[in-house]
Formats: sequence, structure tokens, C-alpha cells
Amino acid sequence: MKKNLLSNVCLAFLLALSFTASVQAAEKPQAQEKAKEKDDIGNLRREGIDVVQNRVFIKGGRTELTLGTGFIFDNPFLRYETLEGRITYHFREMLAFEGSYAYAFHQDKAIVKDLNNIPCDPNNPLYTDTNGTLLTNCGVSLNPGPDPYQHIFNGNLVWAPIYGKFSIFSKKILHFDIFATAGAGYYMAERDNRFGFNVGVGTKVFLNDWTAVRVDFRNFTIKEGAPFNHIVNNRILSVGMSFFVPTKIDREQ
Repeated sequence: MKKNLLSNVCLAFLLALSFTASVQAAEKPQAQEKAKEKDDIGNLRREGIDVVQNRVFIKGGRTELTLGTGFIFDNPFLRYETLEGRITYHFREMLAFEGSYAYAFHQDKAIVKDLNNIPCDPNNPLYTDTNGTLLTNCGVSLNPGPDPYQHIFNGNLVWAPIYGKFSIFSKKILHFDIFATAGAGYYMAERDNRFGFNVGVGTKVFLNDWTAVRVDFRNFTIKEGAPFNHIVNNRILSVGMSFFVPTKIDREQ
């Protein structure tokens, strides 16, 4: 009797020990997976982590064609409007190379006319010509005048680290990205041609699988010719429509 009781106790102990070991073995992979997920949170060294999973809009491996218009708003003497075309190849979701061309239209600002038509003081005898005739116009003119841009060519690297989505009145969800860009270009003016550099930021709002609205802000640094002969910064704000090819692509799963 005692021998059988001892055998039953030993058997029960072995079964309990075996069950505990199996439970620990099953929990160990789960604990390792949780620890791995914890390490991944905020880990900038891991690639391919997106806050917005299952991207609706895919750029990697696609070509983007953009048509748009813009204007230079800080030139002191000339007002510019531009017609722009861009072609961008997206190597990855965040990295692309862009080539662009812009044709610039220009008009003189009001200050040019104002400088040319400054009235003389009729009570000041100093304002006379060589014949002693009283001058009525004491305006000044730039000679040579400003050298307006006509053709602008640029090559840029584009980095788009931010991708997200937003809701419009809880009725429609749109996806977007925000990018930074830097590059160099060749600027052809009426009298002279010159090289320059540009940096900028922009955003795209994706309307469907292959179209987007694009807004760019660029700062162009160029050394102007006569009559100023100094380095200037021209800021260009532009808006356009982008079209992606191929138009259909497999979305992330």
C-alpha cells in the first residue's frame, strides 16, 4: 500500500514538472516577440516602419510627371510668372531624383515707372539742362536694366520622410507626403546665363492611384549680372498637378 502511494506521488510530481516546462517553453517565444516589438518602438535604425500601414498610394519604382505654374514674389524690380514641367523618378518611397524646366514671363513693377518719372522741384534752379532750360523730369533709369530670367533648368534630389493622411469633414480621407529638396541648375536670362543652387520644401496630396496636387516652395541662389552684380535669393511658390506612371500598381498588403 505504502509502496503504491509513493509511486503515485512520484508520478504526479513528474507530470506537474513536465507541464510547467511545456508552459514555459510556449511562453518564451511570446515574451521574445514582445521584447522585440518593444525594441522596435522608436528605433530609428530599423527601416521600413510606417505609422500609416498598408499605404494607399505607392511611389517607389514609378515616374511622376508634373505640370504647374508659379510666381517669384520678392524681386524688387520685376514680376514673374512661370510655366513649369517636372519629371521625377522615385527610387524608393522616400528618395527620388527630379529634373525640371520653367519658362518665365516678366513685367516691370510699378517702382521702375516711378523711378523714371520723378518730377523736379520747379523752384530749384539747379534742375536745368546744359542750355539753362528748367527740367521737369528728374527721374532715373537703370542702364543696363534688370536681366530677366527666361529659361530655368534644374536637377534635384527629393527626400520625402513624412507620409500621412487626413480627413475632410469626416467625409473623405486623403493621403499626403511632405518632402525636402536640394539641387543645382542653369539659368538663362535675356543678356547672360549663369549657374545657381536651390533648396525647398513641398507637399503632395494624392487624389487617387495616379494623380496628386503638388505645392512647392523653392529658394534659388544666383549671382546676378549688371547692373547689380551680387548674389540674390529668389523665392518661387508654385502649384501643379502630378501624374504617376504606371497608373496602376499593387498596394501594400
